[in-house]
This record gives sequence, structure tokens and C-alpha cells, in this order.
Amino acid sequence: MKRLNVDDQNIGDDEMRSIQAPTMVIIGDADGVTPGHALEMFRLRGGGDEKAAATGVLDAVPAARLLVLPGMSHVGISGESELVGPLVEDFLDDVPPTTPRLF
Repeated sequence: MKRLNVDDQNIGDDEMRSIQAPTMVIIGDADGVTPGHALEMFRLRGGGDEKAAATGVLDAVPAARLLVLPGMSHVGISGESELVGPLVEDFLDDVPPTTPRLF
């Protein structure tokens, strides 16, 4: 991880698309990584299912997930294991995100 932080800051679009593993992008809304950049990484990894967005129903586990934590900095995320841990565990276990009950 240290090497990633120091050496690999400029991953190109093709290299990002070539990653074979499911990907979870996590940022804080007060992060140095902008929401726009996080969204771009999310989409390059196959996130942003337009059909699911239109219908409100996920048919399959998404290839990528994007988690934006409100009021959180990049460093602050590491102190939120009780919040982030279960979400990461669900992601690693291939559990589709739950659909919120609106009514």
C-alpha cells in the first residue's frame, strides 16, 4: 500500500480498465481525491449500471462500487473501521447492495 501511495499515482485509463478484480472506490467528501476523479475510476472499472439506475433494481453484483463518506477526509477514513468494515466485507463477499426502502 505504501508503494501504491508513493509510486502509482498516475494509473492510465487503459490500465484501470484492465484490472480484473472487482473494485471498491472509497473517498471522503473532504478528500484530496475529488468526487469527479473517484466517479471516473468507478466508471472505468465498470460501475454505473444505467439499467439499474433507470429501474432502481440491481440484477447482479456490480463490477465496481463507489462509497463517498460525508464529512470525511482521506486520512479520516482509516479511523472509521466500524462504518467502513461491514461495507467492505459485503463487497468482498459479493453481497449486492441493499435497496433502500422508500415507502
